[in-house]
Amino acid sequence: MSLVAYPIRHEELGKFLVSRRTRLRPESCGLPSMRSRRRTPGLRREDVSSIAGISTAYYTWIEQGRPFDISIDVLYAIAGALQLSDIETSYMFVLAGKAEQRPKSPEAAYAGEGIMEVVSHFERGPALALTPWLDVVGGNAAANELFEFPRGTNLAWWFFCANDPRLKVCNATDIAESLVALLRRNRARSGDSAPFAGIIERLRAESHEFALLWDGYLVDSSPMVDVAFERPDRSRVAYRTTLLCDPVASSRFALFMTPLPATVAALDLRAAAS
Repeated sequence: MSLVAYPIRHEELGKFLVSRRTRLRPESCGLPSMRSRRRTPGLRREDVSSIAGISTAYYTWIEQGRPFDISIDVLYAIAGALQLSDIETSYMFVLAGKAEQRPKSPEAAYAGEGIMEVVSHFERGPALALTPWLDVVGGNAAANELFEFPRGTNLAWWFFCANDPRLKVCNATDIAESLVALLRRNRARSGDSAPFAGIIERLRAESHEFALLWDGYLVDSSPMVDVAFERPDRSRVAYRTTLLCDPVASSRFALFMTPLPATVAALDLRAAAS
C-alpha cells in the first residue's frame, strides 16, 4: 500500500488521537493534577509520548497526519497510553493501515460468530456470510438451494468467471458494478492483504469486464441492488439485497436477499448479452 495514497486516513488517525488525548485527565494516568496552567483539556502530547515511550516529535508527526509507516509496537504503546478500548484500538489500527496485522480480539471473534448465526437463521430468503474479499464462509438453506456452490467459493469469481449453467444472472451490469465497488471499498479498509491481492489478480486476468471496472476505480455503486436469476426451467426469481458488516473489524459480511414480486421480464439475461 502506498503511504501517500491515503492521506485522509492519516489525517483521520491524527484527529482521532487528539480526541482521545483531550478526554483523559492527567491524574487518571498517574500524572500530577496540579500543574502549570493548561490551555487545553486532557493530556499534552509530551504526556502521551512519555507514557508510550516514544519521542514527542514522533508522536506529534502522527497527530499531524503525516503519511509514514507506524509500527504495530508503537500503535499498541499509544493505545495503552491513551487507555483505548479494544474497539477503539481496532479502529486506530484500521486508520494506520495495520488492521490485518492485529490479532483478532474476542469481541471481533464474537461479532464474526454473530454474523454467522444471523445468516444461518435467516428465513425470508437466501443469505450468505462473506469475507471482505467475498469468499463464501457460510449460508442458510435457501442460499445453498439457490446457488449450490461449495463453501469457499468467491462470489465475485462465480459471477464474473464461473458461467454457471444452472443459474443465469439477470441485470448483470448493476450487479457487476455493485460487486466491484464493494471489493474496492473493502480493500481500502483492509489494505494490501494477501487474499485480496490474490483474488483481484485472478479476476483481472480472467475477466475483461472486471478489469475494466476495477481499473476505472469504481467505488460509488451501492451494494444494495435488486438481483434476478433465471433457472434452467425458465422460471425467474428476484430479490432485494441488504448488506450487513460486523461492527468491530469488518471481518465478516452478511448478504441478505428478500424476495421481490416476479416482475423481471424486462430485465436482460446475462447469457443473452454475451
